[in-house]
Amino acid sequence: MRIVIQTFILRSASVLLAFTVLVTGVFCQRNWNLKARVLLPNGSPSQNIKVRLEGPEGEIIRDSFTDSTGSFEVRSLSTGRYTIVVPTDDRTYATTAEHIEITRYSPDTVSISVNLNALEERKSVKSSRHTVSVREADNSIPKKAREAYKRSVDLSRRGKTREAIEELKRAIAVYPEYVHAYNDLGVAYIKLDLIDDAIKALEKSISLDPRALNPRLNLGIANVRIRDYARAEQPLREALTIDETAPLVHLYLGITFWKTDRFSDAENEFARALSLGGSEIAIAHYYLGQLYAERDRIEEAVAELEAYIKQKPASEDAQQARQKIAELRSRK
Repeated sequence: MRIVIQTFILRSASVLLAFTVLVTGVFCQRNWNLKARVLLPNGSPSQNIKVRLEGPEGEIIRDSFTDSTGSFEVRSLSTGRYTIVVPTDDRTYATTAEHIEITRYSPDTVSISVNLNALEERKSVKSSRHTVSVREADNSIPKKAREAYKRSVDLSRRGKTREAIEELKRAIAVYPEYVHAYNDLGVAYIKLDLIDDAIKALEKSISLDPRALNPRLNLGIANVRIRDYARAEQPLREALTIDETAPLVHLYLGITFWKTDRFSDAENEFARALSLGGSEIAIAHYYLGQLYAERDRIEEAVAELEAYIKQKPASEDAQQARQKIAELRSRK
């Protein structure tokens, strides 16, 4: 039985969600949605606080406020690198900037959590010259490092992963506390199946920003890739303590539970991923179908596989899902 465990990678401080399975053939024109969930320093959802989305050239795309659940959503975006900016309220939280990159391999809705820093915490970081958080604005990073990082993003977008790695190394050489770059480096190594190198880079990113969600998710993915599920579980669980609404974390935690024979827990995690991510994380239907098939829950397995085919009819796994359905029906 073939299991595609590398379907998603949450990339970088720029938070790129990308398929690692290459898409062949003509690529249709698409638009993407961006959904950000802004959390206050105490971890609670923000309500009615100002947020703006800036485009690749710094232009303001939307200037609005979070809703009652702390969410901020922008629709019909094209590929490119965007910045979500939450200005300080001068009382509780400091100005925060998060970068996100959308490529043609990104899911239809790209989700990101923005964790605000307490205002006094930010002042303490600056005055004591400690490690700069990933949520610091770009002007806190030396220009040469930012330029190298930008080149790496462009190279990665064009599929030149090895060249992107060299640029990321240049960025880190200039700015050794570059959390974004270490996280991107880990993702690049995952793409090349250099998992030991990926784990080192991602662990470094986490050490520089203990509150960062993305390196923990990527660290979990890296360990799932080498089937080290015991090591995958911890960073994935830690990621949920940062944002329990992240669908990709639930997906990979579900895979981890499934492959360690914790079927009930796996079922719950896949269902949670679907409830949070919807059609953008339809692969969870596929995994649920496989899990139910292993447990001889034939009708449920067929229903999940059919749900996957309905949402992703042209995917590589859809054909395998059809074959599995035929097998299950013959078994029944």
